[in-house]
Amino acid sequence: VVRQSNQVVVKRQVHEGGGTIDKFIGDAIMVIFNAPLQQPDHAARAVKCALELDEFAEIFRKDRNREGIPLGVTRIGIHTGVATIGNFGSDARTEFTALGDTVNIASRVEGANKMFGTRICCTGDVAEKCPELEFLPVGEAMLRGKSKPVTLWLPVTSDTGVEFASRYRSAFSQLSTGDQEVKSSFAALAEQRPGDPLISFHLKRMEAGTVSTLVTMDD
Repeated sequence: VVRQSNQVVVKRQVHEGGGTIDKFIGDAIMVIFNAPLQQPDHAARAVKCALELDEFAEIFRKDRNREGIPLGVTRIGIHTGVATIGNFGSDARTEFTALGDTVNIASRVEGANKMFGTRICCTGDVAEKCPELEFLPVGEAMLRGKSKPVTLWLPVTSDTGVEFASRYRSAFSQLSTGDQEVKSSFAALAEQRPGDPLISFHLKRMEAGTVSTLVTMDD
């Protein structure tokens, strides 16, 4: 259950970032950027807004957990592309929303977080439009209904650390080439950051004999 005060905070963070709240869907929120007004930096705005929402959601989650309330993590998926935007419906009821494959991909990217153990996933299309921001590769996800994999990226924060980010990129490069020595590289990362869900995800796959960055949603 989202408390009213939390909805106010979320709305403020979205609006300050230039986003438009499309709708609340149960415990989910759909946010649009670059509409109704154009924003040349819409992708960067979306990522920065996601990082702010993630920070707020994590603080809220940990506070509730300390109170004995088993609240789970909030996951965010970001994609950019062409969409049909406008007022849809009938004479009885209309709503301003976005429709199309871009919206579907964003939803599936959000769901991919649960598999990888991440909280924010961006597509390569988003990362390419944010040259001033840094990202770490998550994996090549074969999303449902797609014939080609989509490379997913995790935005880097100040907590990530330059040295860790460099070692992770090196290990992921080994994984992408099928280097059989990559397991030791990820094991070293796990020692540096115990309990990291993304590192644990890749290690478990390696232990099962899969040395690849390609992941299907059915795995």
